Amino acid sequence: MESIKPFYKILNEICKEKQIEQKEISYGWIRELRKGEEAHYIMRYQFDLNSEIAYNIAGDKFATYEVLKSNNIPTIEHRMIFSPETRSGYYENKFIEEAKDLLLKNNNKVVIKANNSCQGKDVFVCTNQYEIESTVTRLFEEKNDTLSACPYLDIDFEYRVVYLDGNILFVYKKRKPYVTGDGVNTIKRLIDLKFKDMIKVDVSKSVDLDLIPQNGEDVTISWKHNLNNGAEPIMIDDSDEFLHEVKEVAKKAGNAVNIKFATIDVAVTSDKKVLVMEINASVCMNKFSEIVPGGYEIAKNIYAKAVDKMFE
Repeated sequence: MESIKPFYKILNEICKEKQIEQKEISYGWIRELRKGEEAHYIMRYQFDLNSEIAYNIAGDKFATYEVLKSNNIPTIEHRMIFSPETRSGYYENKFIEEAKDLLLKNNNKVVIKANNSCQGKDVFVCTNQYEIESTVTRLFEEKNDTLSACPYLDIDFEYRVVYLDGNILFVYKKRKPYVTGDGVNTIKRLIDLKFKDMIKVDVSKSVDLDLIPQNGEDVTISWKHNLNNGAEPIMIDDSDEFLHEVKEVAKKAGNAVNIKFATIDVAVTSDKKVLVMEINASVCMNKFSEIVPGGYEIAKNIYAKAVDKMFE
């Protein structure tokens, strides 16, 4: 039997402590929370705090970009690619050509991703025109409706900001997955030793798995910052150089989309630009609560505030 996920364990504890009646409906897909005659619902990791419009904007990478751009909020450029099968009225070869143009203007690296992607899935780096065309074809064959092409940026850290009704509840940052050399083992062996079967790391194509790094040498093995992909969460405090700017830009992004409860991902690039990457209306902290010391209580405090907000 599958063990209960931290999210649902936390939710059970919150409801018990706050004397909230809880019921599983729709085969456990929906949780009904009730106080007297007042009921609210949580569907997977979505709390019924966000409007349908805000949720749909956050769930579409290109839509988020357009809203943030319209509000003069620094964000990563996106260019739309429409599916010829489902969006034939919009589809033109010029959208593919724009992706290729972006490739040439960005040192032969461009990111192609499904607009509804999450947790680093359906997100790929392309280094030539053939990879763009094959990636676009594959993603459309997987029934994705629209894609985005973005410049590949050298990102030092990704900050995750937890946002609730105009306030920043919590911020931490993530370092890309890496291994540390011992002068003996190959990168492939070091990956096996560090991550074992706990995490499937999406190793970058440019990594030489047979290379033996020097003792103490850190080698970045993936360009993605997802915890499920092996990224390292780093707790920060007010001494962090970019924290104030990250909070300000995240707050502006949340306000622009009119979202109530979300996580907002903000990139700090190698040339020190602070850019919003995406907004997530589904607030999942399972991996964080499992691997960060004290992470379970941090997540519980955040979810408790969201539950309180629903019953205000």
